[in-house]
Amino acid sequence: MRQRLAVDDPVEVVVVRVAAHAAPAGTAVLRLLGMLPAHWECAQRIGEDRITVLVRGGGEHEVRKRCAEALRGRTLEGWALEGRQAP
Repeated sequence: MRQRLAVDDPVEVVVVRVAAHAAPAGTAVLRLLGMLPAHWECAQRIGEDRITVLVRGGGEHEVRKRCAEALRGRTLEGWALEGRQAP
């Protein structure tokens, strides 16, 4: 039996609502995914105040960096990576 390479495993990124005025989760996830590279394969789980994105195609550092950059944009104001506060 072949072992899967770690590169094939998705990177999990959790984004949480940190402000009441933030866009609804369904809108926020569309905006976030739209800002990520088109060749990345993404899946998501959406809760009212929490979004989990699973990404294949980029290394963990790159995925987290790109998500953090997207979350600094005005359209995702009020959402932040889990464990970080919005500025």
